[in-house]
Amino acid sequence: MFVLEQVDPIGQGTFVEEKDIKCYIACIMKMANTFKNGKVNYEAAMKQADMLLPDEIKEPAKEAITASDAHKDICDSAFFMTKCIYNHNPSVFYFP
Repeated sequence: MFVLEQVDPIGQGTFVEEKDIKCYIACIMKMANTFKNGKVNYEAAMKQADMLLPDEIKEPAKEAITASDAHKDICDSAFFMTKCIYNHNPSVFYFP
């Protein structure tokens, strides 16, 4: 079981590769309808990116969404998608 102190550093680019943390990120994405039935909901994810993200990170985020399909585990997919978005432009990254 993780604690919020392990999740808070994600906003500053510290990604702890633990299953509970990865699945927490997946849970957030499920609540946002970015994931559905254990897979990326590409249509919803792209709409979320267009509506919520700053212009300078929209396209990199969309690339990360598409690249996440390489991971079969939903928790891994969510984790590495989030990490990829951060790595592209840390200055505009936001993690709830």
